[in-house]
Amino acid sequence: MNKDEFIRYVSSELEHGRDIDLEYQINGIPYKIKFLATDMNKGINIPCIFAIPLSENTNGQLVVEANNLESGNLQEIIEQGTQTGIRLAQLTRDLPSPIVIPLIPSYRDYPYLQQLSQDCFSISRDDRNYRIDEQVVKIICRAKSILEQERGLVVKDRIFLNGYSSSGVFAQRFALLHPDIVETACIGGASGSIPIPTEKLAYPLGIADYESLTGKRFDLESYSKIKFRYYVGELETQNKSNSRFDDFGQPAPMHDMSYFDRSVPTEVGKYQRSVLGTEMFSRAQKTIQILQSLGIDVQHKIILGRGHNNRNGIGVNELADKFVNDTYKSTIKSREINYGVSR
Repeated sequence: MNKDEFIRYVSSELEHGRDIDLEYQINGIPYKIKFLATDMNKGINIPCIFAIPLSENTNGQLVVEANNLESGNLQEIIEQGTQTGIRLAQLTRDLPSPIVIPLIPSYRDYPYLQQLSQDCFSISRDDRNYRIDEQVVKIICRAKSILEQERGLVVKDRIFLNGYSSSGVFAQRFALLHPDIVETACIGGASGSIPIPTEKLAYPLGIADYESLTGKRFDLESYSKIKFRYYVGELETQNKSNSRFDDFGQPAPMHDMSYFDRSVPTEVGKYQRSVLGTEMFSRAQKTIQILQSLGIDVQHKIILGRGHNNRNGIGVNELADKFVNDTYKSTIKSREINYGVSR
């Protein structure tokens, strides 16, 4: 079957609650690819893609990245999620790791699930999208269980969390909500909304309302153990929105979530900018300095001459790939993760 037929087949199977297993080679490395349907008994109401390397040098660092397409169409989400998985397999090919892609939908006039917006916490318990962040934690636990049962592979407790643009914002906020399971957060194209664990800012840019939203206290000790690696194109702010405006009435940068009220509540964004500045790069620099003063291991790289994507000049592309690959390798080597696989 061709690509479109395959995507339709996967979508139909998942919608009927049936998992799919297949084997596929990426860069000469064999993978078992699992399209996992929802499992309501486990509290998982979204599907995911799970790629397991079948090579002898498979290591125990689970890699996670949410899909990055704003759509409620499962076929479109599967196609984009598959592309994300293939890219991650290419980036990790020297030290292949199991890869998990949660397939998170997005709907109009609904909380911004893909960015774990503040109003996601207002979703009722009987809604299938209640606490998407906790559903992703359960997906990760499910993946770990499958690895141990099928491959005899015990992975590290903490994940390598990757993301760019919208999935980068997801990574920022997932790390804030579940810091105890994140080893490294490698985040691109999301420098306008970097959180600070301070009571002076509300979620998602701070933790003033964290306990009332989540029902638990913020775990600063675990958060301080995460390695945060941010990157952004030098031309990030050149692409402007035609529907969002900055504090001076001018079109706001398209990818600065501080100005996007669906992602960041208007008053929260305004307060952030009043304290840290309206210009994204300056604001990001001040944020990084504050985080470093708190003892958090965070770096912020500006990729010169590159923009957010290829629509406006040259995207970060291969330079971002190198940054992610270097960050991934550093994570592996720093923890000396290299587990054998029992077949």
